[in-house]
Amino acid sequence: MSNVPSCPAPVAVSAATVPPESAVEPALAPSPAGPERRWSRRIWRGGQVMESCPSWCASTHSNDQDGDLDDLVHASTEVTMHLPVFDADEGVLAMPVLAAGVRVEPYSEDPARRLPHVLVEPWQDEVMEALGPEELAAVIARVRAHCDRLDGVLARLVAARVAFGVG
Repeated sequence: MSNVPSCPAPVAVSAATVPPESAVEPALAPSPAGPERRWSRRIWRGGQVMESCPSWCASTHSNDQDGDLDDLVHASTEVTMHLPVFDADEGVLAMPVLAAGVRVEPYSEDPARRLPHVLVEPWQDEVMEALGPEELAAVIARVRAHCDRLDGVLARLVAARVAFGVG
């Protein structure tokens, strides 16, 4: 008997197990200017400031009635893709990947965060912060190039299955 722990049996992932998502999401346009959201915010170290949201901000700011000045973050809705990933305890889970949204932190000490930027979460709890347009374009180019390489893997898989007599 071996001391090597046994691996859980693999779970077949098919088109039926992939959560439905649109194949191509429409491009996000800037939000039309809606009613201006303004509120008075008490600052813990003293004082009060009047805040207002950019038109694209989807944050509720329910916890932003008081706090440190630099705690405020305006954020758009996120774009997220879910992939079915095998988990030994839970089976197949739809894991969020490549989540991204526009943010601005108006009181940040970092000047890059005081400008609209993107936060990308390539995988759960891993982040690429404060990306400007050039950095986000570079990330997108790398993802597209990797998808091209995945197309090559798909072509090899199809050829291998044909060689095995399977369609």
